[in-house]
Amino acid sequence: MKMIERRYTVRFLTPAFLGDALQNARWRTPPFKHLLREWWRVAYAAEHGFRIRVPDMRREEGLLFGNAWLDGEYNKSKVRIRLETPNGVPTQAWIRGKQKGVAPLSTGLDTSYAWFGLAKRGGNLPDRTAIKADDKEGVRVLCAAYTDEMDGRMKEIMRLIDAFGLLGSRSRGGWGALHVEGIEPLGAQEIRRYARPLDQCLQHDWAMSLAVDNQGLCVWQSQSRFKSWSDAMRSVASLRKAVRTKLKNVERKDLRQALGFAGKGRMPSPLRWKIVPDSNGLFIRVFAMPHKLPADSGASMSDENLKLAWKTVCKALDTAGALQRVS
Repeated sequence: MKMIERRYTVRFLTPAFLGDALQNARWRTPPFKHLLREWWRVAYAAEHGFRIRVPDMRREEGLLFGNAWLDGEYNKSKVRIRLETPNGVPTQAWIRGKQKGVAPLSTGLDTSYAWFGLAKRGGNLPDRTAIKADDKEGVRVLCAAYTDEMDGRMKEIMRLIDAFGLLGSRSRGGWGALHVEGIEPLGAQEIRRYARPLDQCLQHDWAMSLAVDNQGLCVWQSQSRFKSWSDAMRSVASLRKAVRTKLKNVERKDLRQALGFAGKGRMPSPLRWKIVPDSNGLFIRVFAMPHKLPADSGASMSDENLKLAWKTVCKALDTAGALQRVS
């Protein structure tokens, strides 16, 4: 079949804690391959009306993106990607990210990495850095090659990544917010294609879709615009802390686990925060991809408590003066 190539200029709007095996900040293709697969699954689920068999989905995903586990069907990826520096960007920017000085808050349940700071690693290892935002260091050209029959689906995935894509450590809290230049933004009605009732989301243990409740899409955006990523992230930190605090004592129950937890049985937060650009500056987008606690996380919540937690989260976001629902 005919192979085609698409080129996308991608830019980090917030510092990205994305690195190599030594956790040095560095642009690499594997995280982008993972991001493509993540949003391919969301598009796949929506196409099948959210009635899917996970083994069937994983088989199709493996045949497309490569696998080493399907009996008799081992194959290389049919999607090939590489990263290039745009014209005028020095090649030295590939060596190591230089962002430093990100002020931390506590990493306890109250904040849940709301304002992630640089890791102090001790010994002979340098403190962790990040890929800078708003800098030549934070922009690359993503080149993707695949068969022409896949073009429609890949364009769909890139629109989803532009709307919701985040990469790297602490990305659920807004770090590593990725913008794809030249992509037509998804409208509210288009977003609804990838959403289903919140109660149905909580029947599965992975982020299959966005959510809808009685008030509409569980997607919120800030009314204010920010001049810099640091101003936007300070607002994210405050809002995240306020939402989690609401879960600390709900009918005498601590329900903060519903929004993720660290430790031995880590679960990333299903409530994600992203910085998004428009003609007036930067704004905050909050979106819910709820699911029940995975069995392998070592933690559990009753269906009743999980529903109560998400009802509380949605109400907290609805009543936050800084945010409004996407409609």
